[in-house]
Amino acid sequence: MTRPIKIPGSLGDKDLEGFFRGWNWYDDPESPVVFNVERGTHIAPWAAGLFGAYALWLKEVRGKEVQLEYDKGSYVGRFLTKVGFTKLFGIEDEVAAVDSQRIFPLTRITESKQIPTIANAIIAMLEIGDEEVEDALKYSLVELLRNVVQHANSRIGGLVCAVYFPKSGLVDVVVIDIGRGVRAALRDSYPEINSDQKAVRFAMQPHVSGTFHEGMYQSMKDNAGLGLFFIREIASRAYGGFFLGSGSMLADVWGEQDGTQKKKYIQSSTLGWRGTFALLQLRKNAIGEFGALLSLCRDIAAQVRKDRSELAVDFVDEKMDLDGLLTVNVKSFEEDVEAAALVRDQQILPALERGDLVVLDFSQVRAATQSFIHALMYRLFRDGRNLEYCLSVSCADGATEEAIRAVSAYASVEKGGMKNQDPS
Repeated sequence: MTRPIKIPGSLGDKDLEGFFRGWNWYDDPESPVVFNVERGTHIAPWAAGLFGAYALWLKEVRGKEVQLEYDKGSYVGRFLTKVGFTKLFGIEDEVAAVDSQRIFPLTRITESKQIPTIANAIIAMLEIGDEEVEDALKYSLVELLRNVVQHANSRIGGLVCAVYFPKSGLVDVVVIDIGRGVRAALRDSYPEINSDQKAVRFAMQPHVSGTFHEGMYQSMKDNAGLGLFFIREIASRAYGGFFLGSGSMLADVWGEQDGTQKKKYIQSSTLGWRGTFALLQLRKNAIGEFGALLSLCRDIAAQVRKDRSELAVDFVDEKMDLDGLLTVNVKSFEEDVEAAALVRDQQILPALERGDLVVLDFSQVRAATQSFIHALMYRLFRDGRNLEYCLSVSCADGATEEAIRAVSAYASVEKGGMKNQDPS
């Protein structure tokens, strides 16, 4: 007798990180595969999308029989019907109303010509009633769907759904495929991106595309490889969030009300997700003027096109626990410039040269001086290799972040042609 796949009946947005970290998507479960939805209170759109795509993949790629067991009279059961989850199993239940939610149900996309139609249909169905939010949403949707069609190589295509919660003003958009994943999509253009950790981080930077290699930065069109970067910036600068998961890595980027951007990475203890998924969260009344926001994103991207060192600093909001990671505890030699220089030369630079992941952990360090940051990081910015996808800074306070940005800017100027000597 086969063991059912038990879908927790309570999977909210706050559960995504823990779910991603520990859930095991079985590659070849015994048929028939029974999905059993446990009793609960809420299943978020991302969960319906992931399990829906997995069921399609098992049925169409693995040739499994899939079945669904659920309480169609419960709140969760009615939501799964409304969001189109049950239809993926061939269940044509009458669509039940779900209070206070406007839903664009799970829809499959396989061709580029579907993108405008789906994007417009989502905007129309959600009835957000805010032109700036709708413009931001449509822009992001088109970019996410284009990635599925052009880069995923997913045999089931992709799934997209969207839900607008009027009470909270939150719009959730989920786009999912089960294809080759971000790392494989970047492999030909960026062979040095050899892990999911590096790939997910790198993919959200401007001018990163599986279509263009690094040597083409000056010759490519200005808007090449800007899709995921723009989505990340649009969401975080409007007090929203953006999750990007592929393989064993999930990036979580969100914006605080004070305008600061926070970021963390979550690594799966299993093989992770076979493909790529994105969750975009936008807040109504927080977007502001979308045209101005888009212009700001373009300005940032233009600056990066001139000087890639602008991407050298990857600030994350908490300690990182990733495989193969060199963690440098900065507190252990705080404000000791001689020790900082030794750590820099003996540990950090060699690790970056090898392409290893490095995180500088500033936990419990308060307002590090620019002289100390200069000793620790100046040569990294000026001479270090692979910074764009190998170096991160965790748990730095605001004053320390400003010192790091100042040293990065100074190093980039000298790297560009000034003859100043490094005094450290």
